[in-house]
Amino acid sequence: MKKSTLIKLHVYCGLFTAFYILAFGVSSIILNHQMEVDNTAVTKTWQGEVSVTASMSQQEMAEDFRNQLDLMGWVPPWRYQKDSTHFQFETTHLAKTCAIKVNLLSGATEVKEMPKGFWAVFHGLHFFNGSIPNAPFFLKTWMVYQWLGLFVLFLSLILGIWLWLKFSYKTWELYAFGGLFLLSIILMIMI
Repeated sequence: MKKSTLIKLHVYCGLFTAFYILAFGVSSIILNHQMEVDNTAVTKTWQGEVSVTASMSQQEMAEDFRNQLDLMGWVPPWRYQKDSTHFQFETTHLAKTCAIKVNLLSGATEVKEMPKGFWAVFHGLHFFNGSIPNAPFFLKTWMVYQWLGLFVLFLSLILGIWLWLKFSYKTWELYAFGGLFLLSIILMIMI
């Protein structure tokens, strides 16, 4: 292969992985500095109706109501509140939290939507595996992009090092940048 073709391949590999690296870096900053990025303001409230089966457990009930209301997200059990007439729970995913209150006698439901905001979504991509309950197919493709991005990043790194060693004529660059690379690897392992 010609040098120009290899350089283009290296650049395109970098462009393919750029968004993943950016999302990973920004979300790492948010994690390390414990920044609060979730919005908790209610932006929309709407009514619905569900059929109630009294014999279900609270977990089954929350999942059934979520499915009947066609909502996406997990239903964290520590957010359940139940008395003789009402059941309250939440659905949550990367972009939105919904607080749901169901009247167990009539099935009348009130849903309060709280979008989390751009930075919360970006932060959620750090550990997102694409498996949100009731999520559309395109959200599940993030995991494929994530693993493909890591593979292409590794390929780009190997290709970049090979290009540098093959076509660099300054010995000091090899020692300086090679030393910095090894030092950064050692620091990452130690941390």
